[in-house]
Amino acid sequence: MSEAVYEASYKVRIADANAHAHLKLTALFEMLQEAATEHAQKLGVDFSQLQPLGLGWVLSKMSIELEKLPMWNERVFIKTWPSVRDRITTCREFVARGADAARLFTARSQWAIFDIRTRRLARLDKIRLWDKIDDKFANNSTFEKHLRRPSPEAHGVRCYTRKDDIDLNGHVNNSVYIALALQPVPTEFVDAHEPKRIQIAFLEEIRPEDTVLSKYEQDASTTVHSIINEGTGRECARINIDWTAAKGEKA
Repeated sequence: MSEAVYEASYKVRIADANAHAHLKLTALFEMLQEAATEHAQKLGVDFSQLQPLGLGWVLSKMSIELEKLPMWNERVFIKTWPSVRDRITTCREFVARGADAARLFTARSQWAIFDIRTRRLARLDKIRLWDKIDDKFANNSTFEKHLRRPSPEAHGVRCYTRKDDIDLNGHVNNSVYIALALQPVPTEFVDAHEPKRIQIAFLEEIRPEDTVLSKYEQDASTTVHSIINEGTGRECARINIDWTAAKGEKA
């Protein structure tokens, strides 16, 4: 069995950078997903091993603590490892550093497996679990039991899923949810602030051709988001983001 800790590095490509040359939040999620997938391959539990069993991985929760978003052309060094697990879910930790070894961000994620045919969660004992885990956490952050949600009167915009949003499991990839959440937030606010903490609860998958309503409210330096399937009325994700004024901007 492979070692419990996996290390990799990724360059912030031009396509990964936003208008201010910082790593896009969608690209950040993709980077974490890539590191997790590469480690899963070494552990023998990636898509190629699960797909013949009719199973797939699904991200259920994510908590990210940000010190600094890397810039275009920077190289990001990520260390990741599985930490704790129960019958249904398993957690994975991430620590990202720059070339100078300064910490950029940390994250904790919670994963489950699901039956591709029934779209229901399955027990982890359906797959061959890895022996080695490290119960050290990447940070002191914990998953909030109940993330805040916007009020019924909150501002919202209709969003349409694209064909490019769909991943190997036949649903909208987890990295797209953060882009959906930010759609109704004024550009002026996003340009003047930097995210410091992002918490997401993925509640229900978004399937091809689904239309969703992205709602948000702002409370001081926190934005509270909900993504709702317009066809079913069910909440697909709830997201809380804590922000700080960008350098050079007044709080």
